[in-house]
Amino acid sequence: MRPALRFHIPHLLAGFSAIVLLPLTATAHGTFHEMMDELQSELAARPNDPALMIRRAFLEVEHSEWQAALVDLEKAARLGADEGDLVFLRGRALAAGKQWQAASAALDEFFATHPPVAVAHVERARVRLQLKEPKAALDDYRAALKLSPKPEPELVIEVTEALAAQSLNDEALVVIGKGIEVIGNVPQLVLKAMELEIAAKRFDAALTRVEAMAKMMPRAEPWMARRASVLAQAGRYDDSRAAWIALRDHLLALPNLERGSHAMSTLLQQSNEALAALAQVSSPSPQASAITPSKP
Repeated sequence: MRPALRFHIPHLLAGFSAIVLLPLTATAHGTFHEMMDELQSELAARPNDPALMIRRAFLEVEHSEWQAALVDLEKAARLGADEGDLVFLRGRALAAGKQWQAASAALDEFFATHPPVAVAHVERARVRLQLKEPKAALDDYRAALKLSPKPEPELVIEVTEALAAQSLNDEALVVIGKGIEVIGNVPQLVLKAMELEIAAKRFDAALTRVEAMAKMMPRAEPWMARRASVLAQAGRYDDSRAAWIALRDHLLALPNLERGSHAMSTLLQQSNEALAALAQVSSPSPQASAITPSKP
């Protein structure tokens, strides 16, 4: 199951029930069972409160109890809740139950009666992918990004992967690049950008990202290994060999306790294995190994 995205927005829509628009990681404020117990106590005192039914449906959707959520949404409707306030959660519940056509219809109804919001575009994009409608899904993902001045890294990666799956690699690189500009050098974004750049043979761009991360992170060693690996992928075997040797020598010079940590021991093993593999290959001529400059 794909993890829920976070949308730190108290009210996404004026007039739309606040509970329906709770951040999708509301469970961060307590465990599912703790929050359900609290709701059950409130429902015992106010059994006909539709807002409590909606809150419980929200938690049930988050916990993949989609059928229970649909029952609670129906109860909320009978108790007088505005149908327009229920349709988005109904769409999410149906999607959680893999009822893709019904989920799509509910989310379409939401957009017909409410201004567009990022969270709803993401939900519909996922449903449309399941319905084998990639073009429509990408339209929703693009709209979600436009409505997110500072998107979560998970959203940027999700959109990037959807674009790459449709061979829209140039647009995927643009999206991940803009994400890094706005959010910063978050490791998961940088790694995804490098993956795309390497696939596009933009090795210089990937190496630039590696070097930037090595300067920023508390430990440069993992990024030293990454640089050596990218150089090998670029066919620059002599440079890769030198980079692995530099990492190995650096690791061997660390204090015993530090060098003996699991992370450093693993990197030392990787260095030795990489050097053994590189001993079997040689770099091509300078003309053949020259790297084409990255496109702007």
